[in-house]
Amino acid sequence: MGLKEKLQRVGRYEYLLPAGVLNKRQRAVKFFLSETLYELLEEDAVLQAANAATLPGVVEPVVVMPDVHVGYGFPIGGVMATDPAEGGIISPGAIGYDINCGVRLIATNLEGKDVKKRLDSIMRALLHGVPAGVGSTSKIKLSKSKMKEVLRLGAKWAVSRGFGKKEDLEHAEGYGQLPFADPEAVSNEAYERGSDELGTVGSGNHFVEVQEVEEVYEPEVAKALGFHKGQVMIMVHSGSRGLGHQVATDYIKVALRASGKYRIELPDPELACVPLNSPEGQRYWGAMNAAANYAFANRQILGWISTSAVAKA
Repeated sequence: MGLKEKLQRVGRYEYLLPAGVLNKRQRAVKFFLSETLYELLEEDAVLQAANAATLPGVVEPVVVMPDVHVGYGFPIGGVMATDPAEGGIISPGAIGYDINCGVRLIATNLEGKDVKKRLDSIMRALLHGVPAGVGSTSKIKLSKSKMKEVLRLGAKWAVSRGFGKKEDLEHAEGYGQLPFADPEAVSNEAYERGSDELGTVGSGNHFVEVQEVEEVYEPEVAKALGFHKGQVMIMVHSGSRGLGHQVATDYIKVALRASGKYRIELPDPELACVPLNSPEGQRYWGAMNAAANYAFANRQILGWISTSAVAKA
C-alpha cells in the first residue's frame, strides 16, 4: 500500500497524510487537491513531502498546493516551515535551483477584441525585445560591484534604472526586495553566470504571455484589482536564472558535507540541510535572499520591456 492510498480526505479539497505514517519522525502533511488532481497525484510526490516532514524542527503541517509534482527532494508546490528555536533547518535542495521563480501579472487598458487584430505584430515585438531560451543574454551587462547592488536592492534597483515606476513596487511581494541579502555569500561563479542575464526569460516553463480575461469568478475581488472580462494582461514567469542555479549548486554541496556534522538523518540526499542558525545556514540564507532579489529585479525588467514592446506594436 503506497503513501498516496493512505491519504485521508478531510474536506472538499483537502487530503491529510497523518503524522507517523512514514516513520515516527514524520509530521502531518496536508494536500489541497480536487478529485481530478488527486487522481493525477504522483506517488513519488507524496513520498517527497513525507520525507521533508521528517526533518528537524518542521512545523506541522507541511502543506502541498494544487500544482504539486515531483521536484528535487521536495515536491514542486510544497510549502514547509521550520522553527529555528526547535533546531529548524534550511535546505537548499528543498528551496530549489530557481530561487524565487515566480510571476508578475500586468494589467493593461487594452481589450482582447482589439489586440487579436494585432497579434502578429505584438508577437514579433515580444520575440525581438525579450531575450528567451537556453543561454539567452541581455543588453544589460553588469560588473560585480553593480551586481551587488542588484542583489541588495532587487526590483528597486531596476526601477531606479528606469525599468518601471515606483508604484510598481507597491504591487510586488515585499516591495520586490528581501532584506537579509548577503552579496558576499554569493560565489564568483554565480556572479559570472548572472552578469548578463537580467531581463531574460530563460527556458523550461518560463514565459512571457499576452493573456485575456475570459471569465470572472469573484466579481468583488476583480473590481478591487481593476480586472474585467475581455481585458488584456501580460504575464511574466521567470526567476533568478543562472545566478540562482549556481547559488543552489554551491550550497547543496555545503549542506551535504555539513549535515553529518550536525547529526541530521537525511531521508534523501536531495534534502541535504543544515540548522538555520548554523554558520552554514546563515551564509546560505544570505545568498538565497540575494538570489531572490536578483529574481525580483529580473521580473521587474522583463515586465517593463514586455509592456513597452506591446505598447509599440
